[in-house]
Amino acid sequence: MIENILDQSMLRQGHEISFILGHRVLAKTNQDWFELKGEPLSVSEWEDLKDFCLQSNEKIQLETKGFVSGLYQSEKFSWRFSFVEKKDCFRAYLSVVNDSAHVQSGIDYPLFWDNIKKEKGIFVIGGERRQGKSNLLAEIIANDQNNKMSLTGIHSSYQQQKWPQLDAIVHLGADSIDWEAGHAIYDGIERVVVDFNSIKNWKKWIEFAEQGQSVYLSLSINSLNTLFYKLAADLDPSLISRFLQVFNGSVVQKLAGVPKIALHEILICREKEKNKLMQFYNQKQNFQMMNLAELGFESYQTLNQSILQKMIRRKLDVQSAFAVSNSPDELDTQLKKMGL
Repeated sequence: MIENILDQSMLRQGHEISFILGHRVLAKTNQDWFELKGEPLSVSEWEDLKDFCLQSNEKIQLETKGFVSGLYQSEKFSWRFSFVEKKDCFRAYLSVVNDSAHVQSGIDYPLFWDNIKKEKGIFVIGGERRQGKSNLLAEIIANDQNNKMSLTGIHSSYQQQKWPQLDAIVHLGADSIDWEAGHAIYDGIERVVVDFNSIKNWKKWIEFAEQGQSVYLSLSINSLNTLFYKLAADLDPSLISRFLQVFNGSVVQKLAGVPKIALHEILICREKEKNKLMQFYNQKQNFQMMNLAELGFESYQTLNQSILQKMIRRKLDVQSAFAVSNSPDELDTQLKKMGL
């Protein structure tokens, strides 16, 4: 029963699970909790959970001291656990440990890799929490360095992130992110990577791109439409115009299935796409009614198109596909057309 609960949680993108005696089992995806088991956790199930996760010495420690924590390795994932067993408090909390072998993006969209080679401009890497944005950034850096050696500066608040072991990488840290674009810390740096969930000072990164540097921004978003909503909310019209002039494109990554498969919504922004985006904004003064598919297949790949590619190659099952799709009705129609 416990193994099924863990697998069900991962299938639904849940990375944290709460077991409380007498309560329903809950899992957390991003910031939202959902039920994994409709019935309250019984005493026998609590004992099964202990038997399942704990070694005999850990069980003894829990029963004598009331608290134990450690790591449990299931057939598919590693879980960090903590158990509390005291009067009126029987609680266990499990959170998945990211595999040291990073999920590779597997992006086979040639224009994407051509675009990140540009020596100047902004590229936005998007995704919700725990969707592998940092890993994708690391893959992009390694790929780009294979094409041209240049000094890369990384702003990151995650000390545990395993960036590529390259001599051309300078770790700028988290505290310096708000320093002026002309600060001496950036001398000689041709590429800037900003690994943060929320970008605040858009103007600084626009100035970097205008000066001829390339900038990769990591942003917590669930779709490209969300990116444009954020731009319309955060930037005034003059800054939006400047941003679009240096905007090279964006990719939004989602992980689905067991094991995790990377899926992508991709926008390649060349001169003609920039003109269309600016023209649309000038007419509507926002991006809310914009249909990115009108930009054309060569410059825009929907998430559903990425899902279909993985399904055809038998890397993703139907249940996982519909769980991650942002347009399940459209996906259903496409699958029926393909006879799947």
